[in-house]
Amino acid sequence: MTKKQAFPEMGELVIGTVRDVFPYGAFVKLDEYDKVGMIHIKEISSAWVKNIRNHVKEGQKVVTKVLRVVPDRGHIDLSLRRTTTQQRKWKIQQYKREKKAEKLLEYYAHEQNLSEEELEKSIVEPLEEKFEGILEGMEEILRDKSLLTTIPEQYQQSFYELLEGNVEIPTVEITGYIEVTCPQRNGVDVIKEALLSAEEEGVTIRLVGTPQYMVKVEAEDYKTAEEILKTAYEKVTSIMGKHDGEVKFSRK
Repeated sequence: MTKKQAFPEMGELVIGTVRDVFPYGAFVKLDEYDKVGMIHIKEISSAWVKNIRNHVKEGQKVVTKVLRVVPDRGHIDLSLRRTTTQQRKWKIQQYKREKKAEKLLEYYAHEQNLSEEELEKSIVEPLEEKFEGILEGMEEILRDKSLLTTIPEQYQQSFYELLEGNVEIPTVEITGYIEVTCPQRNGVDVIKEALLSAEEEGVTIRLVGTPQYMVKVEAEDYKTAEEILKTAYEKVTSIMGKHDGEVKFSRK
């Protein structure tokens, strides 16, 4: 298994090792790519940074967000301060799961008496061509067994059994808060209708204390969760707006 050769995408969370620290920033060796990115001092922390070494040190593992990519010049601008605790935790867990997936493939190759070249040709390359990566391919096959056709038929059953016993599909959870008020006489019914319109699979809405409600979203990844949360907010806003209601959203 080799590191990704392409550049990361803007907005992507990446994990890396701090290589060099200097007064105005830090260079980070990206663990998932054969590339080096830079964190400018203004992207180290949202607070004033008096001494950069109080925030990052050589050899430290960091999770950053990709701000800008200039492939022709080999530039990758990163941000540490634009990542949340939840995102950093999720990325580290995801990275560990990706490493576990690679170890799992090594075990599978041993059990099937596959050489490294045979493993690459029969399993790794098909998964990477069809999906975003090895781990993503494993998870998608677990969700939809018909995707086993991605790999040669002689390995399909044994590979699926390997996944069933060793791979779990993860979920993430995010929370938002909305305050809803309606001046009309049937305001309570309007609010109830608006909140019910937003509840769907993976979305839970609970009363915190009038007029505030907590919206909890569970999804396969943060990007999907954020999109679901945004849609839920828009549904509530749409109905409340038709009845002169007000909606305020916060993340706390």
